[in-house]
Amino acid sequence: MKISILFVDDDKDVIDGYKRMLFSMKKEWEQYYALSGEEALKILEENKIDVIVSDMKMPGMDGTELLGKVKELYPRILRIILSGHQDEIKIINTTTLAHQFLLKPCDTNQIKSVIEDAFSLRTNLENEKLMSIINGIGQLPAIPELYLEIERMMNSQDVSLAIVSKLISKDPAITAKILQTVNSAFFGLPRRVSSLIDALSFLGTNTIKSIILYLQSFASANYPPETRAYCEEVGRHSLMVALTAKEIGKIENKDKQMLDDIYIAGILHDIGKIILMQVPGYYNKMSILNSTGTRNSIDIEYQLLGVSHEWVGAYLLGIWGLPKTVIEAIAFHHSPGKVNESEVTALSILHVANAFVNYKGEKFAGNELDVDFSYLGNLDLLTKLEFWWESTKKFSEPDNE
Repeated sequence: MKISILFVDDDKDVIDGYKRMLFSMKKEWEQYYALSGEEALKILEENKIDVIVSDMKMPGMDGTELLGKVKELYPRILRIILSGHQDEIKIINTTTLAHQFLLKPCDTNQIKSVIEDAFSLRTNLENEKLMSIINGIGQLPAIPELYLEIERMMNSQDVSLAIVSKLISKDPAITAKILQTVNSAFFGLPRRVSSLIDALSFLGTNTIKSIILYLQSFASANYPPETRAYCEEVGRHSLMVALTAKEIGKIENKDKQMLDDIYIAGILHDIGKIILMQVPGYYNKMSILNSTGTRNSIDIEYQLLGVSHEWVGAYLLGIWGLPKTVIEAIAFHHSPGKVNESEVTALSILHVANAFVNYKGEKFAGNELDVDFSYLGNLDLLTKLEFWWESTKKFSEPDNE
């Protein structure tokens, strides 16, 4: 089935340029073009559009206003801002409205890559209602108690980026938004950034504060106490998994880039659970089905929604432009056997780290771990599990959160 894409720009020469550049994609993409926000909305009324790529600075209705309307009226549409205007504050604004930001001049391959990567994940999410919820998210519920502490730290003259990074890592929502921002084309970085310390260094104090400010206004929304408590628990678990996974990576002598990917995958691996809290009534239904605390969360998710938190989180972070290694690890962290691998990767390490943190035994019992033994056996990792567990069990203790 063709992907339908709407391009919006007030400059006719730019529109004509799109048509020339994307002529070779006519068999794969149904292409629509608009010279204004108003014209774009008319096209949206009359056609089912999958992706909108809009210029930011246009007369009348600008790109930010247009995408705000698209988010409200057509939340399932993938929203991309394309602009040559390097206004930092506007970029922070658009991260709540656009899934990705591309900087002019933007070549065909970059546009194709962004769209195709997003749709390779979308094929695993067939629930239209859920698609609307995911694509409608600009911000994720964050842990309110961290805000003042982070802000105080950011205002301190003596604090190091490592300390700030460690604190921010406790909150998957803030972590995800910072990484979405630094990986936008606005910053023109030559590679995808998965290190929180690198992201803080690139963005700078003022940008980080702006992100926190936007999330803070969202966090003040009227979420029930039990939902906030659940998000906090997800944050605690995620931090322990991230620390465990990174330590395993060090044992396996992985390079800095891989260690960064492993850590961020750990922090964000359950962010799909936080996203699912925005599905009306889901938390209460999930709580009833898991009243004994013994049911598998993925079984419940499929029963209620037809999709798992793995794919929900991977899809959103994928369209936000996070590194592919991180996305794959998150998408398959409960089912790594679906990926054909011949070496230890972020996925295999995350899979084991998550099982270690969930394991409640005081002594190692490999047969009680919730892991894919066949997958780990194919990678010759089964004999390493006990040493890994002994080396990382300290991270699963409450006083190490």
